[in-house]
Amino acid sequence: MPLEISQIDLQRTLFRFLTKSARKGELADRDAAAKRFPAQVRQVDLDSIADGMQQRLSEMYPDAPDLRGLLGGATAGDLAAIQGFDWVVVGIYTFGLPPTKSRSGTPESSAHRTLKEWAASNGDALNAPSDSVGVTERWFPSGDESDAAFIGESETLIVEVRPAGAEAHELQQALFTLVKMRAVRQAELSLGGRNDEVRVTLIVEERPGSATHELAESLGVVVFVK
Repeated sequence: MPLEISQIDLQRTLFRFLTKSARKGELADRDAAAKRFPAQVRQVDLDSIADGMQQRLSEMYPDAPDLRGLLGGATAGDLAAIQGFDWVVVGIYTFGLPPTKSRSGTPESSAHRTLKEWAASNGDALNAPSDSVGVTERWFPSGDESDAAFIGESETLIVEVRPAGAEAHELQQALFTLVKMRAVRQAELSLGGRNDEVRVTLIVEERPGSATHELAESLGVVVFVK
C-alpha cells in the first residue's frame, strides 16, 4: 500500500531546509534535501516540490525572493536578498510552522541547534549505518521531525538531542518521542514490505539520573553522553 503524503507536508519540509541555507547565504545541497523526505518521495522531482512551495509562498508574499534559486542558479545578489529576508514570518503564516522546531514552544537555543548539527555530522561516534548520511530535522509521516537521522539501505538511526540543563521531564519526553518515531518509521517501512532495523538514540551533554537510564533501557533507547 503506498503511503499518502500531502503536498503541503512536502513543501513545508523543503521550505524548512531551504531557509536554513538561506540564513547562511549558501546554495542548498540537493542530495541532502532529498534525504529529508521518505524514501519513496525521493523518486519525485525535487523541482516540482519547489515549484509548488514557491507558488504557495508567492500567493501570500509576492515580494519574497524566490527560494528555488537555492537549488541552483542563484547569483551572489540573489543569495544576499534571500539571506536578508524574514523567512520566520513566512513560515508561520504560509506553512503553519512554529518559529522554531522546539516542541516546547520556546525558541530553539543555540546549544540545541549546535548539538543536533554535531549529531548529524558524527555518525561514526553514534554507530550510524555506514551507508548513510546524517541530516537534521528529518520529516516523518506522523508530522514529527527528528533532531537528526541516518537512513541507510537496510537500517535507520533516529536521534534526539537535549543539551546541558535539560530537566528530567524533558529527557523523558525525548525518550517517548523517539519511541514514537521508531514506530512510525517501522510502519513506513512495512508498507513497502520491509523490516529494516530501526534504532533510536538520545544525545545528552550531562549524565542523566538513574531513573532516566532505567526508562531508556526499558524503551530500547540508547543514551549517548557527549
